[in-house]
Amino acid sequence: MTRAGGENVELVYRAAVGDFREAVRVSARASAAGRWGRALLLFAAGAGLLVTVVTLALGALPDARALMTPVAAGGLVLLPRLQARLLHRRAAALGLHRAVLDPWGVTVAHDRGTERPARWSQVSRYAETPHTFVLLSGAHAPRLTVLPKRGLATPADADRLRAVLTREGLTRL
Repeated sequence: MTRAGGENVELVYRAAVGDFREAVRVSARASAAGRWGRALLLFAAGAGLLVTVVTLALGALPDARALMTPVAAGGLVLLPRLQARLLHRRAAALGLHRAVLDPWGVTVAHDRGTERPARWSQVSRYAETPHTFVLLSGAHAPRLTVLPKRGLATPADADRLRAVLTREGLTRL
């Protein structure tokens, strides 16, 4: 959808869990909380591995502390997937989404109503993944708006969407 010199971009889509996996990855890399959480899980996995290796080297059997390694490693893999599934479940329940990027910001209409997830003044950054654009607002635990590329009418609309994000002064991650 184009209006007034191409300033609006429209996406029509249904939520897909893969879109949210990409968005959760972007959000975790972009936020201090996400980076700290990942670092903490990596530290726990490393500490558990070290305790297990030292215990085995001393000829003893590892105790319950050795479980830190698989639990932390599992957390690194499973937590983002669970978070993406939860976000997807909420979005999928809303049905068909229609997002419009205009001079005001982003407005998303769905089968259960209309939301204004972000004014341009609230969005500071964005990331482009292979299948989505992810808009981020907030620094410590960013609020994200997922815009799947498959929702664009034509491939050229991705360039227009990038142009809108650049025009509005968003920092690309």
